[in-house]
Amino acid sequence: MITAANVKRALDHPLGAPLRLAHRASVWSLHSGSAALARARVEAPDDPEWLAERLTLCAKTFERPATARRLVRSARRVFAGHVILADDSARPMQAPDGRTEVIDLPFNSGVPHGRNAALARVRTPYAWVSDDDVVFTRDSRVRSAVEFLEAHPEVDAVCATQIELPRLYIIGYGPDSLFLQHRPPLRPFGSEIDGLPVVLMGPPVYVGRTESLLKVPYDERIRMVEHRDFFSMASGTLVFVQDPAFVVLHARTPFNKRYTSFRNDVAGDLAYLGRKWSGTSAEGGRDPAVE
Repeated sequence: MITAANVKRALDHPLGAPLRLAHRASVWSLHSGSAALARARVEAPDDPEWLAERLTLCAKTFERPATARRLVRSARRVFAGHVILADDSARPMQAPDGRTEVIDLPFNSGVPHGRNAALARVRTPYAWVSDDDVVFTRDSRVRSAVEFLEAHPEVDAVCATQIELPRLYIIGYGPDSLFLQHRPPLRPFGSEIDGLPVVLMGPPVYVGRTESLLKVPYDERIRMVEHRDFFSMASGTLVFVQDPAFVVLHARTPFNKRYTSFRNDVAGDLAYLGRKWSGTSAEGGRDPAVE
C-alpha cells in the first residue's frame, strides 16, 4: 500500500537517492516556474522605496544557510528594504546582501527566541514575519498587505496564503485551530473586513503592525513547536485576516538530516505546552506550519 509514511521511508532509505533527487527537482521546477509565470503576469513594483520605508522582513533560520539565501533572493523580487535573519546555527551565516542583517544567537536557542530578537530590531511601522523555507514571487503581494493595514486600523496583521510544494496544497486553519483555553477572539472567525476573512490562525507568513506584534511575544520556553501557541496567545488581543492574493510557496528541506534531527526534537516542547494549556492536548508533536 502506498502511504505517506511508506513514501517517506523510501525517500529516507540509503537507496532512495534517485527519489530524493526527483523530489528536489520537482520542488525547484515548481517554484522556478511559478516565479516565471508571476513575472510575466505581475508588473514589478513602481516605487520600491515606499515599501522599504514602511516594512522590515524578519525570518528565523537554523542550519540551512542556502535556504535562507533563497528566501532573501526571492524576497528581492518584491521588496528592496531591510531584512533581518535571526540565526542560531552553530556557525551563523553571512548576510547575503547589503540590506540584510544577521543576528548571531546562541546555538539552537529556538524559533521563539529568534522571532523575538528579530522583531525587537524592527524600526519600521510594519514587520513581515516569515519562515526561512518560504519562496516569494511577484504574486506575493506584500505591498497590498501593507496598504490594507494602512486603510484598516482595526486589523493587526494580514496572513499570506501558503502553497505547499511539491504537492500544491494549502493547509487549512479552521475555527478549532487554537488551544481550547484561548481567550475569545476580538472578531468572529470567518467574518469579513473589507472582503478579507478574519482568521484565528494562519501560516507563519504574515505582515503585521510592529507595535501590535510586540504585544504578543513568542514564548521562549518553547524551542520549536511555537506556531499554535503564538496564535492562541494572540487571540483576544490581535485581529488577523487572510489575503488570497498574498501568495507564498513553502519549499521544505526534508533531506537536511542535521536540521531535521533538531526540528523533530520536540518532546520537551509538547510536555511544556500540555502544562501551559491545561485541559488541552499537545500530543502527536505535529505543527504542520513548520515541519
